[in-house]
Amino acid sequence: MRKLSGQGLMEDLGLPYFRTISTFGALTDTTVVHLIRSGEVLALDPGEVLFEAGEASDGFYVILKGQMAFHKYHQGHYGFIRNYHFGENIGFVGMIALHRRIGRARAVEDVIVVKISTRLFNDLYESNTQEFATLLMNLSRDMARGLRAVDNLVVEHSYAAEVAAGANLDASARPEVEIADAGAVVEVRRQAELH
Repeated sequence: MRKLSGQGLMEDLGLPYFRTISTFGALTDTTVVHLIRSGEVLALDPGEVLFEAGEASDGFYVILKGQMAFHKYHQGHYGFIRNYHFGENIGFVGMIALHRRIGRARAVEDVIVVKISTRLFNDLYESNTQEFATLLMNLSRDMARGLRAVDNLVVEHSYAAEVAAGANLDASARPEVEIADAGAVVEVRRQAELH
């Protein structure tokens, strides 16, 4: 992993490139330039690790090029969650939840990210509340999309379990899905009338 100049990257790629990044959507040009120049820009080769489970969540990363694979650590094991692509952010949930990193982020290909540290995030809040609110809305929207994707996986897995159990139910009689722990446990319960 090597550091790059945010100023140099701005000059090489040009502002229009950064305007296509969803995390920066609706932010002013001034704010986008400030975040790139003031953030820590890092380049990773394929296979390099950006962060590891247990490290401090002292900021989040916006993917400026390439994609990162995220593997969550749980009960002594790593499990692949998904790939994060150009324009998405990774690490925001840990930062905002005030917990340590819960997994490993590894470059799938050549990657460039900008780290928005907690200090830079807070500085934006103090200097321009409107721009901070816009950035927070963008981050929240990305987080909501991630939750929707997880919900879809829960549905797919519960349906697969139903099919594997030999059930042949119509849509109105499908089992209810209860998420006992947002981190992992999915329990399929049949409605009372299906006993």
